[in-house]
Amino acid sequence: MIFLYKKRKLLLTLLFSSGLFIILHSAVLAAEVGDKINFFVDQSYDSNNRTQISATLKKTSTNAYIFIEDEYWQTLDSSQQTSYMDYVSVMARDFDEKTYPALRYVFGSEWKPGIDNDEKITILLTKLKSTAGGYFNERDEYLETEVANSNEREIIYVNIIQLANPLIDSFMAHEFQHMINWNQKDRMQAIKEEVWLNELRSEYAPTAAGFDSEYSNTNLERRVDDFLANPFDSLTEWKGERFDYPSVNIFGHYLAEQFGEDIFLTMIQNNKTGIASVEQALRDKGYNLTFSEVFNNWLIASHLNSSALQDSRYVYQNPYLKGTIHVSPINYSIVSTSVINIMQSMKDWAPYWYSFLNRQDSGTITKDLEIEFEGSINSANFNVIYVVNYRSKPVVIGFLPLSGQKGVLKIPDFKTDVNSVTIIVSDQFKKSGFSSNEPSVPFTLSVATTIFQEPVAPLQPQPQPSQLPKPSDFGLKEGDLIRAQGDFDIFIINQYGYKRLFLNPAIFNMYKHLGTWKDVKTVTPTTRDAFITSDFYRFVDSPKVYDLEVTGEDTGILRWINITAENFLSQGGKSEAIFIINKSEFDWYAKGADKISL
Repeated sequence: MIFLYKKRKLLLTLLFSSGLFIILHSAVLAAEVGDKINFFVDQSYDSNNRTQISATLKKTSTNAYIFIEDEYWQTLDSSQQTSYMDYVSVMARDFDEKTYPALRYVFGSEWKPGIDNDEKITILLTKLKSTAGGYFNERDEYLETEVANSNEREIIYVNIIQLANPLIDSFMAHEFQHMINWNQKDRMQAIKEEVWLNELRSEYAPTAAGFDSEYSNTNLERRVDDFLANPFDSLTEWKGERFDYPSVNIFGHYLAEQFGEDIFLTMIQNNKTGIASVEQALRDKGYNLTFSEVFNNWLIASHLNSSALQDSRYVYQNPYLKGTIHVSPINYSIVSTSVINIMQSMKDWAPYWYSFLNRQDSGTITKDLEIEFEGSINSANFNVIYVVNYRSKPVVIGFLPLSGQKGVLKIPDFKTDVNSVTIIVSDQFKKSGFSSNEPSVPFTLSVATTIFQEPVAPLQPQPQPSQLPKPSDFGLKEGDLIRAQGDFDIFIINQYGYKRLFLNPAIFNMYKHLGTWKDVKTVTPTTRDAFITSDFYRFVDSPKVYDLEVTGEDTGILRWINITAENFLSQGGKSEAIFIINKSEFDWYAKGADKISL
């Protein structure tokens, strides 16, 4: 967890159970066991609200000085002191042999020899509040003439009452990563990492050091338990509370599995922060993916987590995560006749999973299912994923196309063909500058059993909005004319993954340069459906964008979208989806009333 002091100063803390861990310090370097030093401590986290303590150097290891506060030590009898020193020896060994080399390999180096010009770091065992495990305070990385109460050394603080806790090594790994992050981002690049991403790396640190290799009583186990208990927390809003940690922990493990553990070093060493840093790291490693795409894949994996799909994006590799991560959605039963209205407010990057279970009996008349989504158009960018679990055919995963933050999913033969439909909703509007109290935006999800009056094609996978296909993916090129096998509708495709329908044969004949009916390429229905159908048109000699409203089998009207370009984009419109039409086609359509929103 990170706390801001003044200017560029911030305090990093680690969550223990549902509490915090922190740090503060000041001293003259010690070299020999038995030396006593006065350290500054933060009274807000000290067990007795102290601002300064004395501590004695009890052990020197290859990479650390280990101090124990004098006041606490003096309360122990000789037997207890011997037992504590045994724990200290194990802790020092684990730090030297596991934590220190592993974290420097995965995340990079701390400042070395640092503000104190010493190769070793300092570990101070002091009595903190009972909920605290430890912390790193960046103010110790400055001279005391620059920052008051600086201990002028690379130091992490550990709660001595947690010394016998099996998680003690994980606490130290977490805080050591914060020390590395400060050096790599703050000192070397003069940039401040987003809190959530800094914490994500620290949450992965125990795994990197090998402390999660046995699942029982590990940091990973408690984070998995908390994630499954509350998977709906925002990934990026950071309050420093108990349920902030599980999501960054599990997402961090997903990143390492999908893209290699070196993605952490790649992102910590680039000159970006937060989401932009992750995307830059993906590009540097040769992946053409956005953060949104990776996040969406993670949401699907956290629900399905199934190798049966034969898609590595949707299954965890870690044996402990592969066997345990299955997010339980908020469940609703679809009975003989159902109308369900869900109203929810959500924060950026805070997912919600909803499952609609088929509980219809043989006498049910309404055999189809319609799901309508409508989200706020103000400061929102909703992503809606559907996962349809069929009874006798493979799972269908797709992304609901939204226009003006609205979309409708039609599922024919729900009664006989489908076991359940899961809808995963997230808002992905804000990309940086996250705080501890982000705003919420509302959406509604309306689900109803029905009977479709016209035939509805079987549901097909729809790509992510940012994952639209390229014509070359199917051996096609921009401007190709296509139709699906068994269908007479003709489309033209563009390079961005969109297609437009020639509504009427007369319109097709208005574009002689495209070729004749013989030039239309027959493709599979899957290939046709991979391209998103667009109804946005612009007359070649005008900047106005129109929406085509189909009024009959071969007829339609054009309605001018009378909004600014900024509003067009903010409401979900895509400039890549606008098709240019000639004067003959433009004049062919009747003109309807203006549209003032998408």
